[in-house]
Amino acid sequence: MIATGVKRVWLAAGLVVFVASLLQGCGEKRPIVDLAREAERKPSTPVVTAEPNETLRVAVGAMISPEITREYYQELMELVAKRVGRRVVFSQRRTYAEINELVRTHEVDLAFVCAGPYTQGHEAFGMELLVVPVVNGQKIYYSYILAHRDSTIQSFADLRGKRFAFTDPDSNSGCLVPTCRLALLGETPESYFAETFFTGSHDSSIKAVADGLVDAAAVHSLIWEFVNTVEPSDTARTRIVGKSSAFGIPPVVVHPDLDGDLKHRLKILLLSLHKDPQAIPLLQSLQIDRFEEGEDSMYDSVREMYQWLNASDREEAP
Repeated sequence: MIATGVKRVWLAAGLVVFVASLLQGCGEKRPIVDLAREAERKPSTPVVTAEPNETLRVAVGAMISPEITREYYQELMELVAKRVGRRVVFSQRRTYAEINELVRTHEVDLAFVCAGPYTQGHEAFGMELLVVPVVNGQKIYYSYILAHRDSTIQSFADLRGKRFAFTDPDSNSGCLVPTCRLALLGETPESYFAETFFTGSHDSSIKAVADGLVDAAAVHSLIWEFVNTVEPSDTARTRIVGKSSAFGIPPVVVHPDLDGDLKHRLKILLLSLHKDPQAIPLLQSLQIDRFEEGEDSMYDSVREMYQWLNASDREEAP
């Protein structure tokens, strides 16, 4: 939901679909250029020769860059597939919208998605929340506004005329929250910022700020904390200058028509995974305490901002 005139650039998790002028930008599919020469996405795990009912097809939203996603998620998903007697097919895509489409078209059985795309998928085709991760004892996260450590920027008000990085057009914390903040001020990204970019992932946005490619960025708080553990040289060069209210943590989802037996087995397995000796170190590497039951109502704040922004758009339309 960034306005149409926003520059689209690919550099290195509230509020979702926005006013028509905003909706057009953040909802569009657009070409993305990699300014930081991020390595090309590695091909997905080769499709196995087993019959479809012997595989578990998994996708992970691009909250972190493809290489890091594969490094930290694939071994855990291989273990999950093994525990349900299947072999994993691990898929990655560049955008949240593409992951939603994989779920909608039954091309994957299980997916890790962001809060915004979950509300969109739930409305569009009944995307079903299976479980949610618990991180540091909580099932919430925030949107952080980052500036460079040495910047004079102290708050959102200091961002006028600056270069700003969003993550994905459908990201709650990385695009939708700051865009709604602007709408509340009667502004759009193009009227407020000198230049805007899409980085494609939260860790890429962090690095863009750290390297001075942009003046500020909006990122998922849990991804910032994750990167602060695995790559502190980047986060050490950033400073948190803004923090949103809390949102429901990004969930693990399935298509509502997924085979009932498989759905039940996956849910029971994920809920008990923190007791599996082989899974414990894998969960720890992802900074996940365990998986728990989640409620669709956890994401009502995102829906409320959909409604507010759409209502605002209708009021402003000639």
